[in-house]
Amino acid sequence: MKRYFTRAHTVRYDECDCNTLLTPTAFVRYMQDIASQDVEDAQLPGEGHWLVKRTLIDFAAPIPIHTRLELKTFGISFKRITSQRGYEARLADSPHSEPLISARTLWVYIDARGKPARIPEEIVRVWLPDGPEAPLSDPPFPAPPERTPETSTTTVRFSDIDLMHHMNNAAVVEALDNAAWEMYARHGIRPDTTRFEPLHYDIEYMESPAFGDSLNIQSWLEPADEQIVTLHQQIVREGKVMARACSQWKRFDKRS
Repeated sequence: MKRYFTRAHTVRYDECDCNTLLTPTAFVRYMQDIASQDVEDAQLPGEGHWLVKRTLIDFAAPIPIHTRLELKTFGISFKRITSQRGYEARLADSPHSEPLISARTLWVYIDARGKPARIPEEIVRVWLPDGPEAPLSDPPFPAPPERTPETSTTTVRFSDIDLMHHMNNAAVVEALDNAAWEMYARHGIRPDTTRFEPLHYDIEYMESPAFGDSLNIQSWLEPADEQIVTLHQQIVREGKVMARACSQWKRFDKRS
C-alpha cells in the first residue's frame, strides 16, 4: 500500500497577498515542509539529500486567509537517481473532496558530496512497498517568446538561502512574482486596481544561486484573452539561466 503523509495547517496572515489569498510562494513552502516532515517521520537510511529539479502546480481555486487545510504528500515514482513526489491541499473538513491545489516535483538524489547517486532500494520501499510505478510524463517545458523580454534585477539575500546555502526554491518563486509585478507597474497595472490569481505554475530549477549573487530576471507576458495571461520568466546569472518558469494567471480588474 502506498505511503501517504498528511498534516493540518491553517493559512496564516503572512502567507497571503494583499487580496487575503494564499500565494504560490507560501504553497511551495508548504510542499517543502511536508516533504521534510515525511522524510523525518519515515526515518530513512543513508546520508543522501534530495534536490528539486522541476515543480508543477495546479490551482483549482483560490484559498483565503485562515482556511483550515489538510495537506498530503506521497511518492509517485522512482528511477535510478530521480523520484516524483505528489502533493495535495484540501479543505480540512472535506478531506475526500477534489484538491484545491495539486502539485508534483521531480527530485534528484545526491550523496554527501553533492553528486547524483543511486536511490537506495530501502528508500523506494518506504513509499512504494508494493513495487515501483511508472513515472508521470512531464510535458516539454514551454519556450519563451522570441521578442526581447522585460528585465529586473535582484540579489540573493541571507533570508533567501536554505540549509544547503542555495537560494531556496520558494525564494525563487517569490523573486519571479516580484519581478512580474515590477513589469506590471511599468504598464500602469497596480495591486490596488488589478489582481492575478494563479492557475498553473511550472518551474525548472537548473542551477543554484548562492548568497550575494546578482540575478537578472527576464519576463515575457502573453495575454491569451481579456482574463487569462501566460507569463514566461527566466532567472539569469552572468548570462547563464539558473531557473525558468511558465505560469498562467486569471486577471481581475477591481471595480471602485
